[in-house]
Amino acid sequence: MKDKINEIRRIMLGHNPINIAIIVITPLPSTFYKLSEILDIEEEHDNGFFENCIFKLHKENKRGMLILSPQGISAKDIIELFTNTDILFFGLAGSLNNRYTIGSLVEVELAEDEYGEITKINTTGKRERVKCGYSPCLLGKIEKKYCEFARKENCDVVDMETTYCAKTAIENNNRFVSLLLISDIPKKINFWELSDTDRNKLKEGRKDAINEIINYINILIKE
Repeated sequence: MKDKINEIRRIMLGHNPINIAIIVITPLPSTFYKLSEILDIEEEHDNGFFENCIFKLHKENKRGMLILSPQGISAKDIIELFTNTDILFFGLAGSLNNRYTIGSLVEVELAEDEYGEITKINTTGKRERVKCGYSPCLLGKIEKKYCEFARKENCDVVDMETTYCAKTAIENNNRFVSLLLISDIPKKINFWELSDTDRNKLKEGRKDAINEIINYINILIKE
């Protein structure tokens, strides 16, 4: 089984990573490339399904891994490749709670799927904790259906990845944290139609998120 997983890793990642203690996953190219400029990058890999790079942690020969995932549920397939690892996901979310406006950075405490099953996940305790619902798309009748269900379940936000990434992480004994940046308000404000004010708030939120991710990595190194 181990040989099979290693072979799948080589196909999906372009290599078989070793001594990985921390994994940062994001579907946002701008965040991925900004982090790759800041972190102490040791290896870069773009010959697999998911572009990724290895960065030094300077602790007991352990290393970290930064992965650019596609948007949506397939991000969980990356997590399937790892066990007993700290995983941080960073992505965008739609707000269902007036308390969380464009540019707000939150962390998920509870993730609920489309059947009402709730998964409790790890938090850093540094950001406001929210309940996240699942929505597989941004537009149309299906999106409306999922968002309406999430509202009825008192979810604060919805995104495409957190719920199933969290489920997969727990099944594989990984410690999972999800940081989300509010980028839109379903049925009210689309992220591609933001005002200049909201666009600036989102830009500042991205900077805040970068700092938070770096802080998270540094905290884990010290543990």
